[in-house]
Amino acid sequence: MYRFITLIFLLPIIFFGFNLSVKAQSDEGIGLRPANIEEAMDPGQSKDFSVTVTNLSNQDQTYYLYKKDIVNASDSGVPIFADEKIAKTEFDVSEWITLAINTIEIKAHTSSPFDFTIKVPDSASPGTHFAGVFVSMQPPKLRQSGASVGYEVANIISIRVAGEVEEKASIRQFSTDNYIYSKPEVIFNVKIENSGNTLLRPTGPLVVNNMFGKQVGVVIFNDKLAGVFPGITREFTTNWTGETPGFGRYEAIISPSFGEDGFKQTISSTVTFWILPMNIIGPAFGVLVLLLLITYVSARLYVRRKLAFYVAISGTRRLVKRRKQNGTSVVLLVLTTMFVVTAFFIIVLLALFA
Repeated sequence: MYRFITLIFLLPIIFFGFNLSVKAQSDEGIGLRPANIEEAMDPGQSKDFSVTVTNLSNQDQTYYLYKKDIVNASDSGVPIFADEKIAKTEFDVSEWITLAINTIEIKAHTSSPFDFTIKVPDSASPGTHFAGVFVSMQPPKLRQSGASVGYEVANIISIRVAGEVEEKASIRQFSTDNYIYSKPEVIFNVKIENSGNTLLRPTGPLVVNNMFGKQVGVVIFNDKLAGVFPGITREFTTNWTGETPGFGRYEAIISPSFGEDGFKQTISSTVTFWILPMNIIGPAFGVLVLLLLITYVSARLYVRRKLAFYVAISGTRRLVKRRKQNGTSVVLLVLTTMFVVTAFFIIVLLALFA
């Protein structure tokens, strides 16, 4: 059974970032170019590769080269490397790699390449296989014993072996960090599960529609093409900022695609949220309350004037009878007026901000 160790130092950037040189430290560190290698190979095929190491420190350095298998990845996509004490087999990718040298000496602020060969066994299973070639500032014995502290970076190798490849993924979660927002600045959380046997890089549009179905925004999910390991569920975050204040209920639809050109597959999911700009709704609600209060007071004054008029021209019995009749009419009038004012107020808000 594998015991795993997680490489803390810079591997998220190395494996899932841009294909740039990698720095361990600004004044005392190592640079690699390329930072990762992705190659499609057939069983039994052999191929040579070269990586350039840069000495970023102010003094000459001797660097040590070694290799490790990537056996898993965390939910955030950080590679998990196999324990060095585990015996290797022909199925481990590190055993496919032959380093031309084990050490390399580089003068300060200069670069030097080293070569290695990858030979895919005839029995290699189809799909994507992973390993890392490391460059370390400390000798292997000290590194294994923990007696010394140094810098190390890795060139991540991804070998896609031809054959019966299964590309299969699903969206396990698509949600927002809140349900109600005061402004159109939304963070979407996406969890994608890779249940196939090859590395996937899902990407595609994330469309935002308002309550009328009108598209008000679109962003590209995973525009940097970060990968999802086979058998892993990886979590992504995507931000959307609207160009207008926004108001009401919104729906977001995400539709990432994955797979080889010509065999693309698309998965989709939706989520809803509300935008209620309280800095606008608060004062507007105050205006609404004031309008309703004015309507109520006006109706009461109207009733009192009518009653006073009837008192002046009618007897007491007729006054009581008319008061009962007018009471129902006045309540209905007040409620109808308040409903009309409220509906008009909401329509104005929708027209301005939706």
